[in-house]
Amino acid sequence: MSGEEYHVPVLAVEVSELFVSGGGGVYVDGTLGGCGHFRAIAERAAALAAERSSGVGPAPVVMIGIDRDGEAIERARRSSFDGIGARVIIEQARFSEFDAVLGKHSIEKVRGLFVDLGVSSRQIDEPGRGFMYMKDAPLDMRMDRGGGVTAAEFLERCEEEELTDVLKNYGEVRNAPRLAGAIKAYMRGNKMETSADLKNCVAKEYGGRFDIKLLAKLFQALRIRVNGELAELRTFLDKSVTCLAEGGRVAVISYHSLEDRMVKDFFREAEAACVCDHSQPVCTCGKHIVLRRVNRKAIMASDEEIKRNSRSRSARLRVAERVFAPLLIRKRTL
Repeated sequence: MSGEEYHVPVLAVEVSELFVSGGGGVYVDGTLGGCGHFRAIAERAAALAAERSSGVGPAPVVMIGIDRDGEAIERARRSSFDGIGARVIIEQARFSEFDAVLGKHSIEKVRGLFVDLGVSSRQIDEPGRGFMYMKDAPLDMRMDRGGGVTAAEFLERCEEEELTDVLKNYGEVRNAPRLAGAIKAYMRGNKMETSADLKNCVAKEYGGRFDIKLLAKLFQALRIRVNGELAELRTFLDKSVTCLAEGGRVAVISYHSLEDRMVKDFFREAEAACVCDHSQPVCTCGKHIVLRRVNRKAIMASDEEIKRNSRSRSARLRVAERVFAPLLIRKRTL
């Protein structure tokens, strides 16, 4: 199975055009998947490096691909990257651990950091992963099946209060206590091992014609909790500022409001300078600009792309560039 079949890259053209800014250098794809974005980024970087070469040859391009899914890593290692114009490094790790991968290869600064936070098409469609509520499968939901707690195990171990918090904070479920209570009550007399079990539980509580969006929110909440997705995203964003070279860019494709809001707020805060009270004559906060947003509004898929790949409908792309601005000093107005 080719990378294209494995996972259709969302917003691939937009990513390569907005994310790759300087040609040569080190680029990290923290969610390698089927290598679609990886290849597009490498080809764009190599092309720009060739265009800007000064007669001594183009600046080298190094592509680092990271994924927590061992199956994705094995597929990538069996793939051919001939002709993309870059040195390729493939490592299995969480995308929040990209700095450890850089350290392993004695790399301090990178030209770009990219993550696509969506679940790959193959993971969604593969029996046994449990990501899809439309198909009966074990309630696993782990990105990396090599360890960690499955969704079924979490539901078995958690208290009703904790489940309520997960549904409210990660799924934005309206009246989360009702759904959490229904799930725990159902589990006292029934097994909860498959997506069909969970769907039957919801149908019992809300009736057979309940809003399908409720299931989507429920599965989203469990997947985020099982994989620690929001905490991992926050860690990635915090580390990105330290590891990006000047002019380097960080790009994130998100698929729901929780992720997108976190990225948007992080970029906005990193773009802001002094936050001292305006009545204060001299800056004492020490805050300075570290990122500049490349696109002020999130980039979304075109109607044509959505027709080709319906899963691109909810994608949101945000890109920011590393800057080193001088500290803003407030002066007293006389």
